Amino acid sequence: METFFEQNDSILVFVHGVVLFALGFALWLQRRRATRLALTSSLIWLASFAFLGALVVWGYVFVPIQATYLAPEVIESLVVIRAVLQSIAVVFLLQFGLRLVPWTRRHLVPLTIASVVAWGAILVISTIVAGEEGWGVLEWEATAGALSRYVFVIPGALLSAYGMWVQREDLTREGMTGIRPYAAVAAAAFLAYALVGGFIVEPAPWAPGGIANEVAWFDATGFPLAVVRTIVAGVLLLAFIKLLDIFEVEAVQREETLDRARLVAEERARFGRDLHDGTIQSIYASGLHLEAIALNTDDPDARDEIRGVVGSLNSTIDGLRGYIRGLQAPDGGPAGIASDLDRVVVEFAGDTRFEVAYRVTGIETCGPLPDDAGQHLRHVLSEALANVARHAGPCAVEVTLAFRPDEINLVIADTGSGFPETVPDRSHDGHGNGVRNMQERARWLGGRVVIEPSATGGTRVVLAVPLDDVEATEMPATRTSVTDEVIST
Repeated sequence: METFFEQNDSILVFVHGVVLFALGFALWLQRRRATRLALTSSLIWLASFAFLGALVVWGYVFVPIQATYLAPEVIESLVVIRAVLQSIAVVFLLQFGLRLVPWTRRHLVPLTIASVVAWGAILVISTIVAGEEGWGVLEWEATAGALSRYVFVIPGALLSAYGMWVQREDLTREGMTGIRPYAAVAAAAFLAYALVGGFIVEPAPWAPGGIANEVAWFDATGFPLAVVRTIVAGVLLLAFIKLLDIFEVEAVQREETLDRARLVAEERARFGRDLHDGTIQSIYASGLHLEAIALNTDDPDARDEIRGVVGSLNSTIDGLRGYIRGLQAPDGGPAGIASDLDRVVVEFAGDTRFEVAYRVTGIETCGPLPDDAGQHLRHVLSEALANVARHAGPCAVEVTLAFRPDEINLVIADTGSGFPETVPDRSHDGHGNGVRNMQERARWLGGRVVIEPSATGGTRVVLAVPLDDVEATEMPATRTSVTDEVIST
């Protein structure tokens, strides 16, 4: 068996690259799909890791072949490129793991910056040591590769395993229980990769011996490390192919919600017609009757009192007409939503005397909007600003509304005391139902709300709403009848 593996080493390494490439390609195809889950929105990092990893693995097959007829200087350049790509690939794996764990932005940004600094430090340190020790380019590559695996692959794979395990709860909450077991399979595969892809490294001038060395591993087990890594990558490929069904489930949910939204619109129209043709006309007729009574009475006090009642009825009619207009009024597209939110900001600034900056970007590039997007964005903004007034104290507020082809971002950041440090997508005891209402409205739009400490020391509320080629909204967490939904609106 060992002889077979030694004779077919290049084929085994090539197959390893094929599996990685298939994983990256499958994930890359889904990169533009709208989604609300942290798992699926982070897949671009795993796809980048798999793509670059495939190129690096194939490099171990083709660079030696090229060495038979290319100049040594060219081969050395190819080895350097291979080493750099490998170090970048494992950084992408770490980024995937970081984004699966529910860090706040306050923690994620420094960790991302630190990983980039560590990447540069590994290359620089490897170069300095190689120069001092007189190593060749292959020894330099082995040193940089081993360091990269220890620094990035081990924590990246462990974080990915933990993140995949945590995502099981999100899948359950979204009703995707059939997909949940594959997240556990992926978590187990990442744990295995932390061992065979991070702890056990290729031979390097300084790398530890024993089982942690690729050569010693082969001598002890009889299986090349490439075979074991290929098996682990294959398990990841199969698990994520099943996990990609998340997009199909979300598409079905959006289609169901479109039907639901159509029924809601029809109910709103019916309510409007009934109010206008029935209730308003009845109130109007009663007012005319009272006017006639007032004209025929000789008691001035009674006449004034009756006309006061008629005035109240007219105010009620105006209120009902305004309610009907609200039922029928469209959001007005991105420009209409931006203008509507501007009015909310202006009213808040006028009532509270807070300094509020409002900025809008990307109106021309916005993708298809979910139904009632303006209404829900307005309510989220109003609730967030109300929380600023209640909890932040005197401070400055910045509201940013960013439209993109595949996403809407509404960010409300203040410089006050704000909420205590929070975890995204969690309720906040002691602050009423405001946060819960914001989260529910975000779910209606298929998005999510994150509340976190801002860089200025206050609080930052971020509403992210994914957009897709199909105008869609997300199913609410609890199902209600169409009539109840319209009445609550």
